[in-house]
Amino acid sequence: MKQKENALIALKGGVPESVPCWFSDYELMFVSPMGERPPLGETEGYDAYGVHLSASASAGGAFTPTPTVPPVLTDITQWKEQVHFPDYDSVDWEAAYQKDEAAFHWDRENKVQDMFCANGLFERMHFLMGFEDALCALYEEPEAAEELITAIADTKIKFIRHALKIYKPDVFTFLDDYAHQSGLFMSLDMFREFFKPHLKRIRDAVKEEGVLFKIHCCGNMEALTQEYIDIGVDAIDPVQPMNDVVAMKKLLGGKIGIVGGLDVQNVID
Repeated sequence: MKQKENALIALKGGVPESVPCWFSDYELMFVSPMGERPPLGETEGYDAYGVHLSASASAGGAFTPTPTVPPVLTDITQWKEQVHFPDYDSVDWEAAYQKDEAAFHWDRENKVQDMFCANGLFERMHFLMGFEDALCALYEEPEAAEELITAIADTKIKFIRHALKIYKPDVFTFLDDYAHQSGLFMSLDMFREFFKPHLKRIRDAVKEEGVLFKIHCCGNMEALTQEYIDIGVDAIDPVQPMNDVVAMKKLLGGKIGIVGGLDVQNVID
């Protein structure tokens, strides 16, 4: 059995011949028009939403908003005036694909092609306005928060419909952290009200293109297991060991793959 075939079995919640390894059995499919980070090779710069980002050592080299640069969104009720959304309709997707494929030489035959979409619904919200203000906005201005989250989801879906048709990944990974070391950033009711319906819309758009949908959520996110079952995700990562991985596997019942179970903070990084 090829490593790709073996990895796909595990990704779908099945029992593979051997435990696959993301670092050897997958390839990260970089999509240059995504605009969720500065241009490749840069350690700081603006993303397509106008947020200034810097590579953060504390985040393992991931990009986070530059703390010395003011946030894009200062008043969530003014999001229509203050937030710039990327225009995916104007992208020459065929040209972008040819450029990216020539740069990365993806091995489609032997490795799972994993397209990462950074900065999901909640992440994009707090990238725009700051972490504390984003959480407060859910309480103080729920109508404006719902409008902004809807607009972010609509933009993500537009990207999905363009990119997946041209790049044709095996799996689409949607990164959206809702948890810290010991629990969720918000109540389950709030997750269900503001984010779950839009995650379902995003999942459905991915599945319409015949691609597996993997969701990424760091931290102690065990409380979201049933929510992800309801949404219909195909796999979850990184499922860090502060979660009860055995209990999660029992609840998932082979319906959803687990990519993780390892200590990504103290071992992998």
